[in-house]
Amino acid sequence: MTQHDGKNRQTRSGSVVVTIGVAVALVGTGAMYLGLRGDTNSPTDSGTNFTATPPNGSTSGSSSAGVVPNPTSHSTPLAANPAGAACIPDHLTVSSVGINEKVIAMGTNAQGQIYPPAHTTMWYDKSTQPGQDGIAVIAGHVTYDGPDNFYHLRNTAIGASVVVSCSNGKVVNLVVTSEQSVPKTQLTTDQRVWGGSSTPVVTLITCDIDSPMIDGHHLNNYVVWTKPA
Repeated sequence: MTQHDGKNRQTRSGSVVVTIGVAVALVGTGAMYLGLRGDTNSPTDSGTNFTATPPNGSTSGSSSAGVVPNPTSHSTPLAANPAGAACIPDHLTVSSVGINEKVIAMGTNAQGQIYPPAHTTMWYDKSTQPGQDGIAVIAGHVTYDGPDNFYHLRNTAIGASVVVSCSNGKVVNLVVTSEQSVPKTQLTTDQRVWGGSSTPVVTLITCDIDSPMIDGHHLNNYVVWTKPA
């Protein structure tokens, strides 16, 4: 896992080069890829897509454009949310990089992908609720016709504060423990995202705008792992 200093970085959307700040986290028509296959039919899909596909989905290859490509296997069932569990997330704050976003509970699309609408931060509602033992997944685009919600996620430092506010008024305070650029084909089966955990973990995921591109799509996701502070 690597820590990024956030300096002298640029992001590309199509032929446009833009100096970035922050998607977990978009310039142009990018999307985040967590394990889902990307929607290559999107009229705004120009290269920085976010695709995430949970383990039970299907995969369409490394050039997928969703937030997370469809994970192809899942050795540990996704944690079940306890009845009356304490946190349906409705807001995410990473103040050190300017993320201050409403969170919407969403599942996968018709292609089995985690692919939120533009300018939408989503909690994958089949993952654990933040603050509960297990792994919660929160995803967003890095660019989508310009910078999107997780545009600056990659600048998050180890030790940074992350706050998830819940619909019942509860607040879950977290700290960043690690971060990594992960090939989308590997993320689909990465148990650090889709496996179980005996302690609470919240992952933030977007596309890695610094990763190589094929057919207009970045090959990697950028993942930030957090634990209770």
